[in-house]
Amino acid sequence: MKFISTILAISILLQISNAQTGLDMMKFEYETYNLGPINKGEKREFSYTFTNVGKEDIQIDLVSGCDCTTLDWTRLPIKPSGTGTIEVIFDSTEKEDSESVDIDIYLKNINPKTGHPMFKIIDYSFELVKE
Repeated sequence: MKFISTILAISILLQISNAQTGLDMMKFEYETYNLGPINKGEKREFSYTFTNVGKEDIQIDLVSGCDCTTLDWTRLPIKPSGTGTIEVIFDSTEKEDSESVDIDIYLKNINPKTGHPMFKIIDYSFELVKE
């Protein structure tokens, strides 16, 4: 019985892992940004650019981050070999410490292995300079 439980647990973990990495069709120029030193209250704007390297159109359903992050993204379907962007405005006003911030990307596309929407996590980090 313990063996069956172990196999079941491994199977579930593999399905979760496949769902999290199911965006092999999105190739980012950079998945991580290091913004370096930022003064408290400073805002930084930057963008992530990606290419659809898959064989079907992809469409972003939702992009989310923390309250310090304002996001905008390509809303129309992105054809194979097409490019899209995720625009980011980071506001350090409410931050107390340096950290890494995750940005979650949810697609309308369904992962055929899991039946769940595909998603990917990208991130950025900063070093807060306290004055």
